[in-house]
Amino acid sequence: MPGGSEQHQDGRPIVSVVIPTCNRSEVLARCLHALTLQTYSDYEIIVVDDCSSDDTPRVLERFGIRHPKLRFRSLRNEHHGGANPSRNRGIHESKGDYICLIDCDSIARPDWLERLLARFDSPRVAAVTGMVEDPPATNLYELTLKGLHRVHGKTQANRLIAGNMCIRRGPLFECRLDEDRPAQPMTKDGTPDVTVSGRGDEEGLFLRLRAAGYEVRTAHDAVVLHDHPFSRRSFFRQAFRGGRSAAHLVYKYYLPQRLDMLPFILTYATLPLALIHGSFLGVSLFFLMGALVAIIYNDLFRKKKTPIETIITFPMLLIYYHVRLAGYILETVRLRCTRHETTRIRLC
Repeated sequence: MPGGSEQHQDGRPIVSVVIPTCNRSEVLARCLHALTLQTYSDYEIIVVDDCSSDDTPRVLERFGIRHPKLRFRSLRNEHHGGANPSRNRGIHESKGDYICLIDCDSIARPDWLERLLARFDSPRVAAVTGMVEDPPATNLYELTLKGLHRVHGKTQANRLIAGNMCIRRGPLFECRLDEDRPAQPMTKDGTPDVTVSGRGDEEGLFLRLRAAGYEVRTAHDAVVLHDHPFSRRSFFRQAFRGGRSAAHLVYKYYLPQRLDMLPFILTYATLPLALIHGSFLGVSLFFLMGALVAIIYNDLFRKKKTPIETIITFPMLLIYYHVRLAGYILETVRLRCTRHETTRIRLC
């Protein structure tokens, strides 16, 4: 395997923590500091700098000097590649039997690694994903997206969270992270828009692991704080890019239409019939009510918002899902009607 594998002399596994970063030097410094406080000590840190134009190289250099006994390496991409190509590069260079992924804007609790590793109690468990918490919201956009990356499920996970997960080396090199996700939005000066959080980067890996017969588990006590502010601009970019990413996943893996998008699609698909005959209006309203109920349920029981927070953010959520729907439809049309390099995979 690329990078090889080592073990501690007392038999404990070495863990490789891989962090992709781009122009987030301030939060990266906090992320790295939190990793030095881990209760599990047998690990290495690999940071992949995705061609940052800020003082990230200086931050990484200072960190290495301040922690000479820590197994720490930093790599730099010559050209911007994106989150998953950066993660895969760090994974390729890793030496651990377990590879943990965390985003550069996430702050891990001291027992983060220890809690993740504790869930690998069976050879069938290929990956464990932890809990992502949000800092107090400072505006309506952040409150609306509160709980976006929360994991749910008591034992078995129904998805992976790229900013908080740990994977056995073998299954990870077998399945790998997709590198053909929709490109990250760029700013006017031609640099990556880091105000937009990644969406769906890990979903293909989750599907492949499950198709291969592996278990993916949750570790609710393996907590990181996701320090990612949102503005109006980044909120709408997040929604649109999330829709594009979801459509890409559906197309690539021959999946059924997304459950979060399907009620809205059916609502608008049946509206023309209602114009022809009024009796069809009830069908459209039925699908619309299903979409609204799903949004409320998701906010209250999965994202763990309070009823007041759900009421306050409900209008913005409707806008969010419609922007997401626009991205979903446009990407679906693009993939089915134009030439592209996406290779389709049918999972058994």
